[in-house]
Amino acid sequence: MLSLRKEGAESSPGWESLKKLLVFTASGVKPRSKVAAFDLDGTLITTRSGKVFPTSPSDWRILYPEIPKKLQELDTEGYKLVIFTNQMGIGRGKLPAEVFKAKVEAVLEKLGVPFQVLVATHAGLNRKPVSGMWDHLQEQANEGMPISISDSIFVGDAAGRPANWAPGRKKKDFSCADRLFALNIGLRFATPEEFFLKWPAAGFELPAFDPVRLKGKRTLADGHTSPTAGKSTFVQEHLLPAGYVHVNRDTLGSWQRCMNTCQAALRQGKQVVIDNTNPDVPSRARYIQCARDAGVPCRCFNFCATLEQARHNNRFREMTDPSHAPVSDMVIFSYRKQFEPPTLAEGFLEILEIPFRLRTHLDPALQRLYSQFLEG
Repeated sequence: MLSLRKEGAESSPGWESLKKLLVFTASGVKPRSKVAAFDLDGTLITTRSGKVFPTSPSDWRILYPEIPKKLQELDTEGYKLVIFTNQMGIGRGKLPAEVFKAKVEAVLEKLGVPFQVLVATHAGLNRKPVSGMWDHLQEQANEGMPISISDSIFVGDAAGRPANWAPGRKKKDFSCADRLFALNIGLRFATPEEFFLKWPAAGFELPAFDPVRLKGKRTLADGHTSPTAGKSTFVQEHLLPAGYVHVNRDTLGSWQRCMNTCQAALRQGKQVVIDNTNPDVPSRARYIQCARDAGVPCRCFNFCATLEQARHNNRFREMTDPSHAPVSDMVIFSYRKQFEPPTLAEGFLEILEIPFRLRTHLDPALQRLYSQFLEG
């Protein structure tokens, strides 16, 4: 990217409303190659009332007295100061955007240094821990000046710390979204206590499923066939081209219609694939009997994925394929509860364990997104 802007020139101040993203640029903000970025609530400010959530737009105070001085030092050292904050209340209509904007401007006036503020107002690519807000900063909001990841840092309180992570801190962190946001980007990370108060680093827990380690690998997880485990993609890429008749409840509407379609295809001597989850013995038995009646063998493809990986796959699909019907966590957890591992005693000729594999022909941008932590 070519920048025709002079180094050190200021950005135009004010608010900008983009799709699912608000951006505020304070007077005095300059494009810089080093970024010191912060979460807002619980990192730079807290509630004056002591409540977990603010009781009014004015219910806030600077979290620690050391913060303004440290921010002044960072500005003097040539860092661009940035805030990344999730504010779903705006997208849900519970927090008026204008009220939040006024709060942000009041906070920045109190901090006394020029900040650029990026606000994710909805779920999706901009909401931490996904890297969308950082991508916007790097590609659109830094006047074309490249940002040095190794020289930058992100500070946040959603760090995955367990209960009693420090004396007097009985509650665990409500999430790990800030730490995962930094991991997705490759930034150094610190909590506000580590960064502003120089406390020693606290322990933390990351999600059980790490998409970074999956990249480019076949994985046979200790899990179960699940919604979003990759079965429909497997069917479309391997079985339909081989001439199999596709039987799927999502398109046919009921298991009875699936049975009728299966029986009709088998009577015509065709091969059939049942692209349903079939979690328990009774749901599988009806198709096994259908195969017996037609005098053909029946194989089981068991797509293995942990619960965490299934949720990750579902989140990825929601972000990249709006035409796909969403699958709620309730459905995924309910499926796990119903699941009975398939056995040859049910009447299968064979049971094939199919590991999940990320498709290598995905667009690089989609591969990058899949390899991120998508939930905090």
